[in-house]
Amino acid sequence: MRIESLLKERLNGVKKLAVLGAGSVLKADDAAGVRVAEEIQKNFAPDKYPGLLCCLGETAPENFSGKIRRFRPGHLLVIDAADLGLEPGEIAEIRPKDVGGPTYCSHMLPLRVMIGYLKEETGCNVTLLGIQPKSIEFDGEMTEEVRAAVDKLSGAVCRALAYWHSRVKIV
Repeated sequence: MRIESLLKERLNGVKKLAVLGAGSVLKADDAAGVRVAEEIQKNFAPDKYPGLLCCLGETAPENFSGKIRRFRPGHLLVIDAADLGLEPGEIAEIRPKDVGGPTYCSHMLPLRVMIGYLKEETGCNVTLLGIQPKSIEFDGEMTEEVRAAVDKLSGAVCRALAYWHSRVKIV
């Protein structure tokens, strides 16, 4: 899978990785990034993977910016639902500079601003992955297409993290 290969390449030589899942768990498909991060947390316990920090940012991912800054990752992986004009459930990499401003996101602080701050403060590289939502209905259920994409992306990210962890020397 392309995402798995992309992550393996981006994480090559990285000693510390922060993962941030963003989105509203109250708005159907907007929960996609948080659900992927939850799967990562289930598979990578912090005591066994000290070079990995996984945060459930939900609608205020900026609340974790201090924790991420103190962790000083070499790479930051952000996962969020994003209206990319694709078919529901499609997964794509988004360049952080292409992320819209306040009117295009469900977060308190636009991701572009937070990512820029963390890059400046930590010197980390960033990969932003988006899942195209079908519905962001309040109190709605995640759609079948996005649920399948969450499963697919969770598997790819977890395989890439296992590969990364098998090669990294934590100091």
